[in-house]
Amino acid sequence: LLRPFGFSAVTFQGMTGTAAENIRSLERELEANKKTQDDAAAAIAASAENRDALRIYADRLRAEAAKEQCAESVLTDETVLYFQGWVPAESLPRLESLLSRYPTAWEASDPQPEEYPSVPIQLKNNALTRPLNMVTNMYVLPAYDGVDPNPLMAPFFIFFFGLMMADMAYGILMVLGAVFMFRVMRPKGGMRDFAGLLLLCGISTFIMGALTGGFLGDFIPQLAKIINPNTTLTELPALFTPLNDTLAILVGSLALGLIQIITGMIISVVRKVQAGQVADAIWDEVTWWIILAGIALAVLGIGSVGGYPVVLIVGLVMLLYAGTRNAKGFGKITSLIGTVYNGATGFFSDILSYARLMALMLAGSVIAQVFNTLGAIPGNVVIFVVISMVGNALNFALNLLGCYVHDLRLQCLEYFGKFYEDGGRPFRPLMADTKYVDITK
Repeated sequence: LLRPFGFSAVTFQGMTGTAAENIRSLERELEANKKTQDDAAAAIAASAENRDALRIYADRLRAEAAKEQCAESVLTDETVLYFQGWVPAESLPRLESLLSRYPTAWEASDPQPEEYPSVPIQLKNNALTRPLNMVTNMYVLPAYDGVDPNPLMAPFFIFFFGLMMADMAYGILMVLGAVFMFRVMRPKGGMRDFAGLLLLCGISTFIMGALTGGFLGDFIPQLAKIINPNTTLTELPALFTPLNDTLAILVGSLALGLIQIITGMIISVVRKVQAGQVADAIWDEVTWWIILAGIALAVLGIGSVGGYPVVLIVGLVMLLYAGTRNAKGFGKITSLIGTVYNGATGFFSDILSYARLMALMLAGSVIAQVFNTLGAIPGNVVIFVVISMVGNALNFALNLLGCYVHDLRLQCLEYFGKFYEDGGRPFRPLMADTKYVDITK
């Protein structure tokens, strides 16, 4: 009777009786599981005095497991060993010195192009670029024959973050947090990269805060006004401020975006020329440079012949050819339309994306000032400090996350999209990868 209406019979494996009986049975099992968990937690707590020994043993087991996993790739008849592996080129002399101590036959060779997809990646870093591993690893590693993005990204990422955060107090808090992590927590791996990035971005945030006169928003002028209503300290010295120079900051943000996008295009041109793709470099990137130069000259009224902007016309003609050079027949028309539309909207929308630099700087400044103004209404120093600290703590937390996310977006989409080739996998050498123990020798 019920089947025509979409009902179907279901058999619950291992259950008999009514639903209420099964629910009560499951509740008894949950209670028993909870008791088992409590007993296990108590047993673990009772072993607290052995915690250090257990941690050392855990790290030893991790090392032993890594050795066993590596041994799976070794072929042996208990007399002769044969294995293959990867070594960074700069470490080859050390490997040669090590193998020369033993009766071995070995050879090293550069990977061939057909092997590139399987070659592991080890990024070359210094103190400035190493923290950016956090960003690159979160995105995806570059292909073996690609470019290391960290040196190309580090100046932009650090500067953009400071520009968006732009507060001396926030910068000081970030630097202190990084110092605490390095001195007390002694982080390793990804956490060490995070601490380094926090330090660099904190320094950038402090510098931009000094340029914009921001210290917990307008905390100091508001506090001075409460203490002395006749004070002349209405704002801290600043080169420019988010509220008074919003349009200039917007133009500057778009100009920074243009610089970064052109930098990405320059990297793309260099890579294409190195690969022998000179024509693609000219038609795909150089064409847009000529168009941009033509627009600038036309606006300035320079380089026109008979009222016609020659440079801009040359760039547009190059764009017409670039969009149709690989198409045939009616496809030339559709390719031309697609090239003009996608090229223009894509290029200029990428530049407009950098308006977020101004938006986040303005938002952070306004939120801080709103809380400072609310705290100053009662005219009491204690109430003002409490409300301001609570509001600025919230603002700091939101900006810390928001600036990182938006900075990451600008690098991964607008910048990397011009030249980045992904597909790499990390180089993981055989080593004692410990979690609790620091091996110094």
